[in-house]
Amino acid sequence: MTTEFLSLLCLGLCLGYEDEKKNEKLPKPSLHARPSSVVEARSNVTLKCQAPSKNVTFILLKVNDSGYKQEQFLTEDEAEFHFTDLKLEDAGSYFCAYKTTASREGSESSEHLELVITDKHDELEAPSMKTVAHVCNPRTSGR
Repeated sequence: MTTEFLSLLCLGLCLGYEDEKKNEKLPKPSLHARPSSVVEARSNVTLKCQAPSKNVTFILLKVNDSGYKQEQFLTEDEAEFHFTDLKLEDAGSYFCAYKTTASREGSESSEHLELVITDKHDELEAPSMKTVAHVCNPRTSGR
């Protein structure tokens, strides 16, 4: 009888721990650009999202673009999202989050990373500044 009681107690504690683990808040990931967050049009950039856990699903999203979403499931603690042949339209504010297999909810979002695309052909007019102003300025974002 004592053995059965201890077995049930252990099972209950283990299940309670797993349930508690599913409800814990996940820390926010970090998002970085390589080689830089300011890059020329037609070049390449990698956005790297890093989490404090392994075996997670990473999600990369773009602010004000509900149709943009990239996901990766990885056994490592970071995901690389590659952008090639960049266009001015790729400029904007990006953020990432992640979800573990044990958690019911995703992590908090990372800080936003502003990706700025420059166009060397038009340097006199500073198109990268126009792009940043258009993305960041609430007065022009509705146009």
